Amino acid sequence: MRKRTIKTQLAVSFLAIATLIIGSISLVALSLTNNHFSKYVEERQEDLLNQYVYTIDLLWLNSGETWNSEELAALSEKVLENNIYFSIEDEQGNMVWELTGKDLKSAQEKLKKNALKVSEKNSVKLDETIEVKKKLINDGNEFGKVTFYYFGPFAYTEHDALFISSMKQSLMYVAIAALLVSFILASWISARLGLPLKHVSDFTHKLTRGEYADKIPQETSIIEINSLIDSLNDLSNQLEKQHGLRKRLTTDISHELRTPLATLKGNVEGMIDGVWKITPERLQSCYDEIDRLTRLIGNIEIINKIEAKYDHLNKTEFNIYKLIESVIENFASKIESKNLHVEIQGDNINISADKDKMNQVVINLLNNAIKFTQKEGTIKFSISKNKDHVLLIVEDNGIGIEKDQQLHIFDRFYMADPSRSRALGGQGIGLAIVKSVVEAHKGSITVKSKLGLGTKFVIKLPFQ
Repeated sequence: MRKRTIKTQLAVSFLAIATLIIGSISLVALSLTNNHFSKYVEERQEDLLNQYVYTIDLLWLNSGETWNSEELAALSEKVLENNIYFSIEDEQGNMVWELTGKDLKSAQEKLKKNALKVSEKNSVKLDETIEVKKKLINDGNEFGKVTFYYFGPFAYTEHDALFISSMKQSLMYVAIAALLVSFILASWISARLGLPLKHVSDFTHKLTRGEYADKIPQETSIIEINSLIDSLNDLSNQLEKQHGLRKRLTTDISHELRTPLATLKGNVEGMIDGVWKITPERLQSCYDEIDRLTRLIGNIEIINKIEAKYDHLNKTEFNIYKLIESVIENFASKIESKNLHVEIQGDNINISADKDKMNQVVINLLNNAIKFTQKEGTIKFSISKNKDHVLLIVEDNGIGIEKDQQLHIFDRFYMADPSRSRALGGQGIGLAIVKSVVEAHKGSITVKSKLGLGTKFVIKLPFQ
């Protein structure tokens, strides 16, 4: 199959449809014109023949019910002007008047010439001699018959041929003009549709090459194409973001793995070379680094499992207030070490969720708040509900987060202050786990923060 651009395909399709429609209309119009004009000529000819019969009746009466050859010859010349000639018989069938000799030959030649002209200018062929007999009647009594001769199917005049020929030419010119207009419109419409689609095609090729910076401008008035452009631009933004995340993820994982591995390697090499003695302290240091690696890998596995199995939540009904209260008690030593004030506001509310995973959410948020809240600071949990949702708010008056970093704090391995976070034992995974768990429950989480004033996390969960 021959391949074409969408612009060419649209233009060819539009032009083919236009040609089919215009051609069909032209053929129907031409057929109707021919039929109606033929009926008109036929009716006109019938009227003309009846008029000649009436004239012959008058001539017969005016001549004292006899035939006047001179008057009939004069009438014959007039009739011949319409490419018709005639002969007359009396009531006994005797020929009263007819063209003979040179006059007959001249009349027949005139009819043939007219037939050729009509055939040249019109598709109607006048190739047979037609005879039409009419009775001559006076006061109800037949006194003869008149026979009319012409080339048929009916007697076209040269004027008739010119008219029908002009009509066909006009229809042809209109059809050609309509086709030209259709071609122009088809080219314009195909360009209007094809150009943005070509931009879309070129853009998708760029995406496959990893070029995400460029965007497709909205330059059409077509809703569907604009929607496609918006979707592709959004896809480009997402791919660009994911590309950046992958690069940072690779860098962060490399860093997170390199540090404990370098420590382990240094300790083990030192002990192998005899530089360092094998002591419980050194072995504990190696164990701590291994434990750090284990926790890092474990956290990554947690996120992957949650994101891959949204439908595998072990939902039970439990009291969220009591769950938070239990987590706070488990962090009592850390809270007391910084002399923090932690409180819970709200009612005892039961929700249907995965209790273990929601417990992890509260742990991560509280642990995060404790890390980044100064001594004697405040951490507040607020629980409320409306018709369909439960709202859980975790708020502190800690160091806060810069505005440009708030968009990324839920990304894996992202740390607003890497040096401070690592110093506090952070790996940049806690909030990523929180978001994954909340979204697995068909909920949402947002953050509001001002640098130096504190941070507020708002979680919205459905009851069921």
